[in-house]
Amino acid sequence: MPRIPYSLFLRAHRIDPLLPPLLRECRDLCSARNELRWLTEYARSRDTGRESWRWKQRLQLLVRQRAAGKPLQYILGDQPFGDLTILCREGVLIPRPDTESYTTRIAQRLLTENRLNPTRSIRIIDICTGTGCIPLLLHSLLAPSIPTISIIGVDISATALSLAKKNLEYNIGNGTLLSRARDEIHFVHADILDPCYLESDGSELGEMLSRSNQGGHSKGLDLLISNPPYISPRDFTNGTTRRSVRLYEPTLALVPPAIQHPGIASDSARADSFYPHLLAASAKLEARFTVLECGDLAQARRVAAMADDTRQNSSWSSQRNVKTEIWRCDWDAHLHETTEHVSFDDQEESATLDVTAKPDQGARAVVLSRC
Repeated sequence: MPRIPYSLFLRAHRIDPLLPPLLRECRDLCSARNELRWLTEYARSRDTGRESWRWKQRLQLLVRQRAAGKPLQYILGDQPFGDLTILCREGVLIPRPDTESYTTRIAQRLLTENRLNPTRSIRIIDICTGTGCIPLLLHSLLAPSIPTISIIGVDISATALSLAKKNLEYNIGNGTLLSRARDEIHFVHADILDPCYLESDGSELGEMLSRSNQGGHSKGLDLLISNPPYISPRDFTNGTTRRSVRLYEPTLALVPPAIQHPGIASDSARADSFYPHLLAASAKLEARFTVLECGDLAQARRVAAMADDTRQNSSWSSQRNVKTEIWRCDWDAHLHETTEHVSFDDQEESATLDVTAKPDQGARAVVLSRC
């Protein structure tokens, strides 16, 4: 990571003495000024007394915490996600803008397809749900147009599940979620690396899926979506992963555990180790759409190749037309989305990129559509 010029520290200090500590973490003056403004507003909002020095003292403490690498969302306690406010706590992964982007995009696709049958119910499962941000945003976008929705959020972390349930109640309470979300969104504990986690007689998740399938919903799942751990141990420690992420966010949600799977066998394989399990679940549940977040374009292409292997060895084999897309979000001055289409059939294998983009940046999700 390049050094920050000393002249920039001097300029920051002339603007406000509290800016230089933030500059070390934010890396640019504009971001540092924004964060100082948010921290100032937060400190003032917590000051119920008349002594002005109290909020200033609190602000100095907050700046020191941020300069030490503590994520802003953990300090302020929440993060905007669409029209929702997602509570953030240490021990649970912070929602990212790119996750919001592809969640919104798949919701739009579901709404478009559902126009042909507006009374049709929707079934969704979010694996590695964390704060619950994906199920909550999907419900907020779909519920005004779809009469019946069933969304299950799954996580191995009891801390994450507790926070997800709080986020559900919090957003119902502030009016950003319809009250029916309380009956239509459920958060359950499961380990997706456990071969039995989908069995109806062996897990809470399996039993819930079985009940959902018997409750008037259409056969099969409409959407399986997941933001799994996908960072390799090497990328976690070599400076690729930001310091604040390494120090404060849960490794459990970032780096897959050391496991073996017959479909993967290299160092990058550990980063990819959740995807075979997710693809197998998608095939077993006959998911109409599958959205899997990835770290970069190279990983996304590996996951697309895994999807083809799964298609040829599962219920997908009866479907000649399974479209695989790589959705890309490049966060520059404005959101820029592109799509790479990777089409597989029995005769040929091809990939075409809609627009030119940097080969190692921007890939956020592999999307499978069963026809």
